Amino acid sequence: MSLSAINTILNTAPIVIQGASRLIKLIREQKDENKNEIEIPETIDGIKNEVDRLHQRLDANDESNVEQIKLIEELAKQNESLAAQLKNTITHLNIATYLAVIAIIISIFCLTYIFN
Repeated sequence: MSLSAINTILNTAPIVIQGASRLIKLIREQKDENKNEIEIPETIDGIKNEVDRLHQRLDANDESNVEQIKLIEELAKQNESLAAQLKNTITHLNIATYLAVIAIIISIFCLTYIFN
């Protein structure tokens, strides 16, 4: 791995960790909300209140799902960036290897030419 690839990974690692932490926090919050006891309403007003509360929970879940999707997309973009950087690093490494092989062949040729 080249220095630039390692540098990129080290620079984006905190962002990836932060995104994953936010995603875990959102998932835990959803689980905590689902643990609330459900009381069966006895009146029409109680049923209306329960329906309103359920709509609010559904809206909150929708917002949470959208936020989770955004975090996942952000992590995917970061992974794509890291993959592209790694591909560039491998390309540079291959070029350096080819140049080293050519340099070795030229040096062997020069040594055999000088000593003969």
